[in-house]
Amino acid sequence: MLPHPGLARINRVLLFTILSSIVLYFGRQFFILICFSGLLAMLMTPLSNKLESHGVSRVISSLISVLIIVVLFTGVILLLSAQIGNIGKELPLIMLRYEEIKLDIQTWINESLGVSTNQLRVHASDAFNNAGSFLSNMVRGTINFIGSLFLVLVFIFLFLMQRNKYESFVVMLYKEEKRDRAREMIGKISGVAQQYLTGRLVASMIMGVLFLIGFLIVGLKNAIVLALIVAIMTIIPYVGALIGGLVPLFISLIDGSLNQSISVVIIILVINLVDHYFIEPYVVGGSVNISPFFTIFVLILGGLVWGIAGIILFLPLSGILKIVFENVAGLQPYAALIGDQRDTSHPKNIWAQLKGIFSRKKKKE
Repeated sequence: MLPHPGLARINRVLLFTILSSIVLYFGRQFFILICFSGLLAMLMTPLSNKLESHGVSRVISSLISVLIIVVLFTGVILLLSAQIGNIGKELPLIMLRYEEIKLDIQTWINESLGVSTNQLRVHASDAFNNAGSFLSNMVRGTINFIGSLFLVLVFIFLFLMQRNKYESFVVMLYKEEKRDRAREMIGKISGVAQQYLTGRLVASMIMGVLFLIGFLIVGLKNAIVLALIVAIMTIIPYVGALIGGLVPLFISLIDGSLNQSISVVIIILVINLVDHYFIEPYVVGGSVNISPFFTIFVLILGGLVWGIAGIILFLPLSGILKIVFENVAGLQPYAALIGDQRDTSHPKNIWAQLKGIFSRKKKKE
């Protein structure tokens, strides 16, 4: 008979999991900032190393990396603001159309369900009374977001400036004969973060272009800003495109026709299929290499603990945790439990194949 795995050991694992969840939940504001900063710092580390190899100082290379993030983020905000300005010009017409649709819905509810229009107006007035608190909360949220963004940029700079110090700290926790293995583990963690984030950004751009083409084909107004909104939402794995697709669908229902709304739904579904069967496996790749069950589990858990930030962060953090489990004695069974048994090596080679194609072209020239 097999020996009992040990009830005490199982209890320790469960206790550690419960305590970790409590700490992550109540300290979510701090941990979200640290995780975003750490992942973005890993993403910009190759650029910093490249600059430093050409004689640029550590301070300047870190500043350049942070400035690139600021420029990209500012560019997206400016593009989004300019396009939203176009929607603002058409807002009176959109609101007029919305009131017409709302009146039709009220009439249908009154005739079909027997709910009087006066009752609906009472609920509508309550909603308008809460508009002031909504606006104040939005202003407060915007201020908090700007403050959090500033802290993230500061943390990114500090992580890039002292990245060797943190690596040395982890390596020094191990005995002399194990330190090469620890450095290898750190390299794998950095590689997973870089590959996942790069793939996710490229996937978002591809999805944005596909949605833009689809919206232009069906003649949806303000196609650029709507495609940009969906592209930003695709940063959320698997469900981001569906959530973001609700915005253009709402606009098409208010400011378009029924046929256009049906076309928008078809575009959203088709591009999601392309995302799941091509973009996700071949662009994002098997960098995280988590089983489908634990991928869904991690997304749900991340949403419960950290909200939208958890849905974005918990998947790459799980990939990092899996690497730690693989390299720490006694934790390999947990790595095998959350890992994907499917062969995910072929998606990783697409970047190498593309590089090979371009390198062959250069040689011919």
